[in-house]
Amino acid sequence: MSSFAADFLLRPLAQRQLGTELSASREAAVLLAILDKPEPTILLTRRTQTLRSHGGQIALPGGRVDDTDPNHTYAALREAWEEVGLPPEDVTPLGELNPFYTVSRYRITPIVGLAPADFPWQLSADEVDAVFEVPLAVVLNLNSYHQLQINRHGQPHTVYFMPWQGWFIWGATAGMFHDLALHMA
Repeated sequence: MSSFAADFLLRPLAQRQLGTELSASREAAVLLAILDKPEPTILLTRRTQTLRSHGGQIALPGGRVDDTDPNHTYAALREAWEEVGLPPEDVTPLGELNPFYTVSRYRITPIVGLAPADFPWQLSADEVDAVFEVPLAVVLNLNSYHQLQINRHGQPHTVYFMPWQGWFIWGATAGMFHDLALHMA
């Protein structure tokens, strides 16, 4: 087990609510896959432009929790397998972060997992058109984030974003990254 994994497992998760709880009616789970390298990275995807919602956006592998999924971890691992070909049995779940509520009425549970660095990507052409990695050190550095204050339904909210080598990571993904950085601080 990497030192990050041991460190993550030893730290209690602070109870914070992220995003906006707008009577979330749909459950989702994403895999925050930390690739086990000497300098760990986090796996990200770019959703295909043809998707009905969030096309072209940067995301963590994941999606809606199905009725047949026994829990959020199972759903996140299933989705990572479907989207990028990451075998569920190769991922060591480390824990979960606080739920993140989206304006589209999802309650997303981020599952943190340690994954091998050398598996061959097998992208689902219907869902993902690119994968890339961001160094964990960048994600954990709170100075990597910029924020924008917006009003949503008359309430002020902070939206985080971070540019990385030509990629624009924002919204729920950047918010969950920011939560991870706060968790590890």
